[in-house]
Amino acid sequence: MCKAKFIAVKTDMSKAYDRVEWSFLEALMLKLGFASQWVTWIKTCITSVSYKVLINGEAKGNINPSRGLRQGDPLSPFLFIILTEALVAQLKGAEEEGKITGLKIARACPPISHLLFADDSLFFCKADVLQCAELMRILQCYGMASGQQLNTAKSSVFFGSKVPQDVRLSLKNALGIHNEGGMGTYLGLPENISGSKQKVFAFVQDRLSQRINSWSAKLLSKGGKEVLLKSVAQALPTYVMSCFLLPLGIIKKLQSAISNFWWSNKQTSRGIHWIAWDKICIPFDKGGLGFRDLQLFNLALLAKQMWRLLHFPSSLLARVLKGRYYRNSSPLEVEKSNMPSYGWRSILAAKDLLKSGLRRTIGSGENTNVWSDAWIPDSLPRPPIASGLPYDPLLRVSYFLDPITKEWMLDKLTDHFTVEDIHLVLSLKPSTRNREDSFCWTQTKSGLYSVKSGYLLAVQLKETLSSNPLLQPSVDALKSKVWTLKTTKKLKHFIWQAIAGITPVCSRLADRHCGIVRACPRCGAEEETINHMLFECPLAKQTWALTHGLPDPGIFPCNALFLNLEYLLCIATRQGPADTGFAPFPWTAWFIWKARNDKVFKGKDVEPMDTSQAAKTEATAWRIAQEITDALDGSTDSTEPPPFPENEVYPRCQVDASWAYGQKNFGGGLALDMDQDITSFGFFAKTQVISPLHAESQALLWAMKASLQMGYTSMRFESDCLQLIKLVEDEEEWPSMASELDDLFFTRSLFQNFSIVFIPRTRNIRADALSKQARGRGVSFSHVDPIVPIGTAATVITIGAF
Repeated sequence: MCKAKFIAVKTDMSKAYDRVEWSFLEALMLKLGFASQWVTWIKTCITSVSYKVLINGEAKGNINPSRGLRQGDPLSPFLFIILTEALVAQLKGAEEEGKITGLKIARACPPISHLLFADDSLFFCKADVLQCAELMRILQCYGMASGQQLNTAKSSVFFGSKVPQDVRLSLKNALGIHNEGGMGTYLGLPENISGSKQKVFAFVQDRLSQRINSWSAKLLSKGGKEVLLKSVAQALPTYVMSCFLLPLGIIKKLQSAISNFWWSNKQTSRGIHWIAWDKICIPFDKGGLGFRDLQLFNLALLAKQMWRLLHFPSSLLARVLKGRYYRNSSPLEVEKSNMPSYGWRSILAAKDLLKSGLRRTIGSGENTNVWSDAWIPDSLPRPPIASGLPYDPLLRVSYFLDPITKEWMLDKLTDHFTVEDIHLVLSLKPSTRNREDSFCWTQTKSGLYSVKSGYLLAVQLKETLSSNPLLQPSVDALKSKVWTLKTTKKLKHFIWQAIAGITPVCSRLADRHCGIVRACPRCGAEEETINHMLFECPLAKQTWALTHGLPDPGIFPCNALFLNLEYLLCIATRQGPADTGFAPFPWTAWFIWKARNDKVFKGKDVEPMDTSQAAKTEATAWRIAQEITDALDGSTDSTEPPPFPENEVYPRCQVDASWAYGQKNFGGGLALDMDQDITSFGFFAKTQVISPLHAESQALLWAMKASLQMGYTSMRFESDCLQLIKLVEDEEEWPSMASELDDLFFTRSLFQNFSIVFIPRTRNIRADALSKQARGRGVSFSHVDPIVPIGTAATVITIGAF
């Protein structure tokens, strides 16, 4: 709560969307400079609405409104935001005239007089009767023009702690609002974050428990539970976690509620928790079930907020927090603050995660400290390793750049860095346009932070810190292979449980003190293990023989569970669902399990022939359903690359790059067709760059400069790198390639006519062959000549001109 003499007014507009006056919205859009034709189109959209009333399920009547915006219409929120521009203009005018004073949480912070989110509004002013009266006058004036009407019964007012009680009463009378807030919510979040955080965020736990208790665990398979928990239960607290760090106690209760539902079979039972939840919250490719670790996910979401402070420093939130917490520094450098808010403490909790994947991008190099900033592009960004000689701790990266060419000066690099770091430094492209040093996120190709990549990095760092040496062979690879099977989610989970040793057979239940009988209920064997139930029981052996045959007696089945399942998984993943053999084995294993349960719970004996036939029928039905689905999806697939131009356009320049991990150079090549009979070829090699996309951009830039040097100011470039083409055409923001894109866009501006199109790799073989040969030379060079280089003459002649 604010400690100064300020108030906050939370307003509720009665039927906000339904009361919008069309004439006012039209006049406002014209005043804001929208084209009259566009305003006419918008007016047509909102005035051509009619309503009918459902009476006993039948639509009756025809109601034509004279005002209002439709709830649920995607256009309505944007139009309402335009409508509030009139209110914002009046508030700003009152601020400039000194009639209203905005709230400032620190001297260097911008004043805030209002926060608007569609029809949810917060207004701030001094705890003064005149300022409150001015605020109400503005709201009434705005309401008379726009049709909005303040609902004082649902509105509330918050007071700073220093506002006396008698002043509070007079301010309430001036506002006409008598509800005092502070314990409600605004935009789904608590209005007051103070006291016990366990109590403040208890509503998240209550909301999740209420949702989970409405589900019936008995009617869902493990596959169904997985989809429900991941898409609903684990997504439910996401909004709150993106703003605040949930207390560990709340996190544990949320995970406990999710875990209880996962293992339970009925609403009143929590079930047997066969495996610790931490071992389940492991990615699929590492043998887990892919559930989120909510604590790490919370940090990944908060790291997004820290990234926004770095990436959008002019945003309102960034300016407010900068004025309060890091006035003369960066948010990454803040260690301690005086009486920080819980929101700021939450963002700071994710600082270490963000810093671990954040790298300084080198523009001019003036703002990057050589020895303390992480600017070396290693697997995780880090500062360079000194060569052992004394160094200046305040040295800037610009010291190593030629002031004219903006290229790295190798002699200075050699004096300060190790050989390994020199190669990494040379892979960076400094800006030739004096761009300021910035940041990029190294876990994505674009350099933009994403919560998914942040979460994966958090999981990786946690594994690194808590990794213990394995004392026995791991079955994680076998578990991860389960998820590649072509079968239903339910059967994948069943096979995964068998590998994990948590299928509830008699011996496993006895181990957990849930029974005393260990014998096989079907054949009477002394011990019913998972391997016995699936493979060694005589009835199970007969089922496998009838369904698939036993091509390798002595190898399958055997007395080792992991060997049996590995045998089946290897054959199944090799054959696929359309082939015969062991590909449909998950259905066989599942129906053997069902036959065993029929004997235990119903006393029913199921013959191996019936089990085999049921497994074959289910597998065939599923395969046919998948073929039909694939055929329907294929007819509407929109992920295909754009069609390449069939017409011959001259001049044109086909360009390609060759990049290989661990090599010292990358290569590039071009084939410039001046007309149908005259072609110029060129190739070059440079010091290795960070990624193949960087190599493609360098090759395109080199080809553009070569074309200009040859006198061509009109050119169509052709490339088989679709991502690069999208970057050039759409001018997307990619911090990881900021310097490269600056050079590309500047060079593009030198052409009178410039275009770049996609062509498949099969039509770009000439440039591809040249780039590979250039990379293979192992030295840096550049050559453009109308004569084909000797080493590739045969290849190019064989290919011919396209």
